[in-house]
Amino acid sequence: MVWQVLSSSWLVATYSKFQSSPNFYWAEYLMATLGLSMIVRNEEHTLRACLTSVRDVVSQIVIADTGSTDGTVAIAREFGATVISVVWEGHFAKARNAALALMTTDWILVLDADEELDAGAKPVLPALLADPAIDGGYVVKVRDYMPEKTSYFLEHTGKPVSSPPERAKTAACYHDQLNIRLFRRNPKVYFFGRVHELVEYRISLLGLKYVPSDIVIHHFGYFRGLEVRARKALFYRDLGRLKLKEESDNPFAWFELGLLEYQTFQNRDVALPYFEQCVKLHPPFTRAWLFMAMIHIDLGRPFEALLALEQAEATTEAAGFRERLKGDAYYNLKQIPQARSAYQNALRLGENTPFVQSRLGLTEVRLGDYEAGFARLRRAVEEAPHEAELHDRLVKGLLVAEDLSGAAEAAERFAGCLRHPRVFLRAASIRAQLKQWERSEKLLEDALELFPDSPALRDAWSEVARNRINTAQPSQGSPSQAAG
Repeated sequence: MVWQVLSSSWLVATYSKFQSSPNFYWAEYLMATLGLSMIVRNEEHTLRACLTSVRDVVSQIVIADTGSTDGTVAIAREFGATVISVVWEGHFAKARNAALALMTTDWILVLDADEELDAGAKPVLPALLADPAIDGGYVVKVRDYMPEKTSYFLEHTGKPVSSPPERAKTAACYHDQLNIRLFRRNPKVYFFGRVHELVEYRISLLGLKYVPSDIVIHHFGYFRGLEVRARKALFYRDLGRLKLKEESDNPFAWFELGLLEYQTFQNRDVALPYFEQCVKLHPPFTRAWLFMAMIHIDLGRPFEALLALEQAEATTEAAGFRERLKGDAYYNLKQIPQARSAYQNALRLGENTPFVQSRLGLTEVRLGDYEAGFARLRRAVEEAPHEAELHDRLVKGLLVAEDLSGAAEAAERFAGCLRHPRVFLRAASIRAQLKQWERSEKLLEDALELFPDSPALRDAWSEVARNRINTAQPSQGSPSQAAG
């Protein structure tokens, strides 16, 4: 097919060069070109690393600057970038499309300044770009590195980091988002959306083919600090509200804002109507039903959660999480056998995390299967010792089994994991039930060093101290249980 579009003069010139140069390769002329398209603003602290990651990969760089006042533009020009100034109108797609309009390469790669292209992309790109069957683009993994030990994206918990790049060496976990960031240049393919802008809409609308790839883009934006992240969240919320006014019939716009309110701002009552409107516009929107169920569970409405989960399609991607939520709803309804069955299904469907193992373990303990249940509960704590909820569930299981000694030890380990007055009070209370007054008193003294202004800790310490003295003087009566 390629020969049909080549002129005879090109063939003559190429054949002459082929005869005169033994080092000439046809692929040199047939290889597709790749360019980088970006938007930036005040990114001098991270742009150099981003552009270095594509230095030997792209043949063109076009950057739309939306008002930098630092050294961003100078750094971009060091790398030979074409830099254009774009007036920021509060619209990401408009800014990105301004850069896109100047691209001349066959293929386009899109990065943000706080991202880097993985080094493993370079050897596989030529084959991807040479595939004539792909007229749309490639889905790549955008790997978000997180400083928090526990983090959620959509319905997934963060995965442990094994061999991160240098800039993410302190990351505790990561999430993979899937986006089309590598696509054929086509005037009909452009970004859509004031915020959370994508080319996916246009590629899908045009019926162009896109497929998954092994390309990874590393994203380090979550290391910018809580204050910067908080400002960004407020900024995205404002843009999301504007987007809703412009695209009130777009279910994704409602979902995006609902997700932000729920996961970032933890405004459950605000988020729920957004998800409800999303499924009203598009009833098969599985993830919206899932998040509605999560909110109902959080608000103590397990029956409503089950109704929402009945509407969620059991898609392959979310089926395990759906079963986990069913387990939570059944557990809160005190339907323990049904909860156990749902958690087992979640594991079978790939939701094999310490959190699900722990939930399943507690249902097994409540049903009398102590050996299997405690094995799961303890293994979950060993796999994620920093997770407070896993310690809490182990303590609950031991109390259900009336193993006060084991519960006391687990509660103290819990206090070492999560230093909070209530956690110390619980550990001291269990020691008090065992009449281990000195141990209980010591726990409360340690807690008061951390929280000297806690009235609850001070009152509990006074009561435990009295009980310790009374037990040393039997004539003064029997000790009472410590508060907590």
